[in-house]
Amino acid sequence: MMRPALLVELLLLTLLAALGASALAWQVGQWGWNWDAINHHIYLGLAAEQARWSLDVLAAGTQVYQYPYLYWPVYKIAQMSGSGLAAAIAWSAAQAALLLPPVWLMAHRLIDSGAMAPWEAALLRLAACLLAFLNGILLHGLGMTSNDLLAALPLVWAVALHAGRSSSERTAMLCAALWGVSTAFKWSNGLMLPVLLFWWWQAERPHLPWRRGLALAAGAVLGFGLAYLPWGLQLWEVRGNPFYPYFRGIFPGH
Repeated sequence: MMRPALLVELLLLTLLAALGASALAWQVGQWGWNWDAINHHIYLGLAAEQARWSLDVLAAGTQVYQYPYLYWPVYKIAQMSGSGLAAAIAWSAAQAALLLPPVWLMAHRLIDSGAMAPWEAALLRLAACLLAFLNGILLHGLGMTSNDLLAALPLVWAVALHAGRSSSERTAMLCAALWGVSTAFKWSNGLMLPVLLFWWWQAERPHLPWRRGLALAAGAVLGFGLAYLPWGLQLWEVRGNPFYPYFRGIFPGH
């Protein structure tokens, strides 16, 4: 159970992150529309809301087959009446508010607050969060319509839940499930698996314990399957391949 003081600290930092992202969007003065946004981001958000297989044929090229659900918020914000600046502020603030809690949890678990005064630990956590957010790639992504930050969110939570302490098989399974969800959202996040496996390795043993390995495998498969199921079923019905346009040599689709 989190102490009230820590909860207040987390809420305040989340608010500060949202306000900081809003200020950044205000300074830029517009939403970051690029070719991808015009070509398929908005279309995928529309497809997430209502299937369009019987209406369009490659309306956005092969991007039609990308996982669409993380683009739904962008689509809805773009639909709202108002300026591009207001949309940019809303989107940037929402992403920052979602990302701050797992980043703060990492700092909380990695900083040994028992060896210092509470205010010193709070300042160190603040500095850690600032350091994480003052990242050019993250700041650029806050104001864009791409799904990279949302897709990475489960992965960041997986790292945060494991940070700073040895985890049980149950925690390892949960973290692997979050990695699986993140991979379903964006396949390139699957490249983090070797890093997570190395982190979950128990240093006092010469090999990965079989129970830990089974927990990781089961969690990853379950997380990926549950997150990918709604989209995979649609691709299976339309193309006969839940991963279309990949693995066409395995699935007898078209």
